Amino acid sequence: MTRFSPPSPPLRGTTFNESWRRRKSEAFELVGNSTTGTTKLINLWNRPTKVYSNANLSVYSAQTCNARCTFCVEELRPASRGTDLWFQKKIERDDEIYFAALEATLTELRALNPSVSVTGGEASKDPRLPRILRTLATHDARKRTLTTNGSGLLDVREGKRVIDWLVDTGLQHLNISKAHPDYARNAQLMKFTEGLSDQHLQRVVHTATTSGVRIRLSCVLLKEAINDFTAVFDYLDYAASLGVDNVIFRQLMETDPQTHSRNRVVEYCDQQRVRLEPILDEISSSSRFTFQRQIVGYYYYVEVWRYKNIDVVFEEADLARLEQVKQADPETIHELVFHPNGRLASTWQPWDGILGPQR
Repeated sequence: MTRFSPPSPPLRGTTFNESWRRRKSEAFELVGNSTTGTTKLINLWNRPTKVYSNANLSVYSAQTCNARCTFCVEELRPASRGTDLWFQKKIERDDEIYFAALEATLTELRALNPSVSVTGGEASKDPRLPRILRTLATHDARKRTLTTNGSGLLDVREGKRVIDWLVDTGLQHLNISKAHPDYARNAQLMKFTEGLSDQHLQRVVHTATTSGVRIRLSCVLLKEAINDFTAVFDYLDYAASLGVDNVIFRQLMETDPQTHSRNRVVEYCDQQRVRLEPILDEISSSSRFTFQRQIVGYYYYVEVWRYKNIDVVFEEADLARLEQVKQADPETIHELVFHPNGRLASTWQPWDGILGPQR
């Protein structure tokens, strides 16, 4: 792979590479500019396996999401491979089989020590969540994160609120998806009525931050919602009013027209996608933002900026690029997904890249 040109001159005291912004994930080089630049050879069920050394393990909740976002990533991922979520999402219903498989997976991955994300579906509504969190804590899993629409955080499970389970089991990061600051507009965009009110969200933020759990608000960029530089500012002021110091803005994922199925999510994303690059160019020109760093991933590109006391993250991803990298280097695993069926795979498709456990 061709090496890219040397970095551009520093931007406000921190090295910024202009070509990375323009090329995005096409600039990715595992050795040249990935977070760690290395892979690790580990044994997974007695099979030598080469894994990116900073790979993430996603524990994919079986709980069906109670929102119906037309930009749903859970639906977009299988659509990008030409299939549908209902067809591919299989669930192991037996708790003992499921948790035995999760325990075995965490044991096998101990040498890698991956960061761990619990996602869905809607993980905060998952009856298994407290036990999942306890299991991750027992294994001292690194950099534990939960991604949620927030609707179940104040629910009581096994005698405690879900937010208290997150705190008591040592979760480090809590990502809450919110497409718009206004409650009614957000409910309309995400197509659900169980979102947290600002009062309840403030309660969650207070409980989390006073206990060492960092909250991030996650906002997709949509033509009909948060869609430009000014709207980004308004969203950041809203986050600050809640006491949140971390916000991520995401460009809707790209897919490959040669392989994706034309479902409602793919069509909506193509119609509503707001390009991140012009917004980033305005961010660069604004004295109110300070550049922090860039991250070039194998199918994603990230920039991190500082606005007042808020870390502001901008991300775009290309699922077509993901498949290209896999085909170019099929021996290297970049991410790990523990599926609701109790199997570990190297992709978000439970039928592709199955690694274990052995049954």
